[in-house]
Amino acid sequence: MGFLRGVLTGLAIGYLTAPRSGKETRERLSQRANELQDQWEEGVSEVKSQIDKLVGNAESKVDQYANQAEQKFDQYKNEAKSTYNRERAKASYNDTVDDAADAAKSGINSAENALKIN
Repeated sequence: MGFLRGVLTGLAIGYLTAPRSGKETRERLSQRANELQDQWEEGVSEVKSQIDKLVGNAESKVDQYANQAEQKFDQYKNEAKSTYNRERAKASYNDTVDDAADAAKSGINSAENALKIN
């Protein structure tokens, strides 16, 4: 902002000390001030445009990384679920085998007891 003030002050002094009529000097000062204002607004607009572009790119990257993280989470969740289901199936199978073995032992014991009584 200080630079802009310096430029405007220098222009004003230059125009005021130039050998022109007051009306012509005021018109040229006004015209130059309008040009500077237009240049300033164009610069501000360009900066805002670049910021919007950068923010848009950043948001896009954030969305991309969030999607990747979500996919990894789903992958790990499915792997854990699959492992859990395998472990449950294995435990169920083992329980069934144990139950069958217990039933077979019980049957054998019953048969042995029946043979001993007779």
